[in-house]
Amino acid sequence: MVNSAEMAVAAYQIGRRYEMGDGVEICMDTAARFYRQAAMRGLSEAQHALGFLHATGQGVERDQQLAARWLKSAAEQGHPDAQHNLAVMYAEGRGLEEDYGEAIRWFYRAAMNGSRYAREYLDTQADAETSAG
Repeated sequence: MVNSAEMAVAAYQIGRRYEMGDGVEICMDTAARFYRQAAMRGLSEAQHALGFLHATGQGVERDQQLAARWLKSAAEQGHPDAQHNLAVMYAEGRGLEEDYGEAIRWFYRAAMNGSRYAREYLDTQADAETSAG
């Protein structure tokens, strides 16, 4: 018998194939549907993917608040790309109230979890502060 975690992984993998066109025609609507199934089962990779689709309006209606909620769910599970994307949303006030302190906290968590983009962002901020005096 297949458990919920295995079902989530399977749904995510199918969604990924539809997003990337791996053996099937690219269909973002279908990708989003499978990502949602996996995300509802708590799979952070799917929550991140679905959040990104909502942030960009691919295969689903563009909804910054819903994007932020899905990204936060994945970020709280330690997903570094979700942590980075959530930090950007806090920094830019997209989908949630702009909060630079919270953005920096998420950038830091993402960097600690291996996000190259978050490290680069933090490095540029440190360079800017050093240059400013």
